[in-house]
Amino acid sequence: MMEHPTHSARLRAHNLAHWDAMQAHRFVADIQADALPDAVFANYLRYEHRFVETAVTIFGHALVKAPDFASKRWLAGVLHALATEQIPYFEAMFARLGITALPPEAVLPEPVRAFDRGMLEIAANGSYHDAIVAMMCAEWMYSEWCGAAARKTISHPGIRAWVDLHADEAFTRQALWLREQIDSIPDEHFDFAGANAVFAKALALEIDFHSAAYQ
Repeated sequence: MMEHPTHSARLRAHNLAHWDAMQAHRFVADIQADALPDAVFANYLRYEHRFVETAVTIFGHALVKAPDFASKRWLAGVLHALATEQIPYFEAMFARLGITALPPEAVLPEPVRAFDRGMLEIAANGSYHDAIVAMMCAEWMYSEWCGAAARKTISHPGIRAWVDLHADEAFTRQALWLREQIDSIPDEHFDFAGANAVFAKALALEIDFHSAAYQ
């Protein structure tokens, strides 16, 4: 008897071409080849640093819309980690590498603004599960390619730290929790078409966001 595929597995399978495109993205390939240019990493850090504030808002929307206390409690922990672990990472990395954070008034490349705007719109205007699908896509994607990169030689200490942060048990567990939130929806209540639209949009935004670091 064939095992029934999970909702998250179906979403990835339905978007496998774009999923594989992100896993093979130039940014990912350069990191795995220990060849990411310093300027590209600096750009990426600046853009990702700006997105952390948006991520806090996204998970805040999810927390408010969460259907039960257990979910709210987990999401409160996510918000705490973003504020106490992610932000300090960027501050320490900027100081170590001599990178200046972008001022609030800085004009970001359009793909970066589109990523920020698009992910926030999903969380603000959509349902709890829409927000979870968007962040599941992003964090599952990171967990997979960083898990592979963590087994490679990475000589740049900043890149090594970034990869390890997204390959460690805590981040992997969070990506799994997001998947479980979607996989636990009863089949008769799961809106595959709606979830697929969110998943596909998040993937497209991620691909363009990572390309922007080379501009």
